[in-house]
Amino acid sequence: MSGPTAAQATTTTLTLGTKLSYAVGNVGLQMLIAAMGFLLMIFYTDVALVPPAVAGAALLVGKVWDTINDPLFGWVTDRTRSRWGRHRVYLIYGAIPLAVVSAAVWMVPPGLSPVAAFLWIAITYTLFDTLMTLVQLPYQAMAANLTRDYDERTSLTAFASLGALLGFFAGSVLMPVLVRAAPDARTGYALAGACFGLVAGMAVAVVAWRVREPAVEEATAEPAPAWDSVRRTLLGTLRNRPFLLLVGAAGLVRLGLTLVQGALAYFVIYQLQGTQGDLPRLMAILLGVVGISLFVWKRVVDRWEKNRAYLLGLVFSATGLLTLYWIGPGQQGAVPVVLALIGVGMGAHWIVPFAMVPDTIDHGHMLAGERTTGMYYGLFGLVDKIARTLATVVVAAVLDLTHYVPNVAQSAQALGGIRLMTGPLPALCLALAIPLLLAYPITRARHGEIRRSVGDVRDSQFAG
Repeated sequence: MSGPTAAQATTTTLTLGTKLSYAVGNVGLQMLIAAMGFLLMIFYTDVALVPPAVAGAALLVGKVWDTINDPLFGWVTDRTRSRWGRHRVYLIYGAIPLAVVSAAVWMVPPGLSPVAAFLWIAITYTLFDTLMTLVQLPYQAMAANLTRDYDERTSLTAFASLGALLGFFAGSVLMPVLVRAAPDARTGYALAGACFGLVAGMAVAVVAWRVREPAVEEATAEPAPAWDSVRRTLLGTLRNRPFLLLVGAAGLVRLGLTLVQGALAYFVIYQLQGTQGDLPRLMAILLGVVGISLFVWKRVVDRWEKNRAYLLGLVFSATGLLTLYWIGPGQQGAVPVVLALIGVGMGAHWIVPFAMVPDTIDHGHMLAGERTTGMYYGLFGLVDKIARTLATVVVAAVLDLTHYVPNVAQSAQALGGIRLMTGPLPALCLALAIPLLLAYPITRARHGEIRRSVGDVRDSQFAG
């Protein structure tokens, strides 16, 4: 089986098999995330015929629970001990339940009242979000422990990002194709959701089968009451300035990109006067550019500092988003060019921040003398999900406030709202992240100092 021992994780280059097996998990997870990011809201409003405000409020329920479950589950994984490993055990037992609830999200019964629709969406999405956290958080945390080499992390992240890209392509491009192949949209979404859930469960199972965590985990602190332990670990994480700068920047970028995801289908259909068949073609262009740019960004990061590379990517994407605002009917030929510019910048977001998180965890280990990987990924995931949900709520609110009416030509007011959510607002979010990245202090040289400062203690923990 693939995977390093605990002592090897500090120095050994990961095998190609480990990197490829780890990347498979991202195919399934990101497939679900992309499908919901791009199509869930328009499925609720235009197919299930749920009022936008009702759908947005129901989705918000899951995120209220998310303010607790991400850091809580992160703390739990930090203290999990099992014969299957600290994180891998959650992948083993979470694969099948995740597959089931992922399918249920797309099966809203017809004819529901607004109250019943609210309850159905709130319950199914909250269950999905809970199981997604239980699987995705340990999956991400495994990467920080598989290797602690500054550049090897970037390599592992590049493979994981390639898997994420394939999943994102499936979620945003293949799902509309599957839906159109069905007799009607409602049936198409239900069947596609079931297929996607099955594939996601199988992808998680591959990681659980093929990737092994270090055989010996780090020593933990003396036993303490659960609440005191949670509070101490949480406060220690919140004192990590590089992590806070990174999570703030990544959260703003996630907010901006999710606004684009949620509004893009409306933009293509109503602003460009296209059809749902145009969306897969445009997404294929965007994601194709992202995929090609991953290899470029890997080389850039090998030569530049990570925060500078991330910043450059944001400049590319923000420029493209501002340009997108001015494109209207009859100018469809310009859309692929603009999407290519956005895609080049998005490539940086797909690889760089996820290679930076483990570096901030090393910094926290140096400060606290304890490695709390799960809590860091819990808080990173919390901010990411809050940003996604806030963007979804904003999209629903703007549609409602501008008097959007599904399946008809839109008013100038509604079109203005759609264009705003596709261009200027996302670009503003990306611009606000730039000062945070400029202040980020962990360079390649600084990371070397951090590793040396915790190396003796870490090695003694491994040996114990």
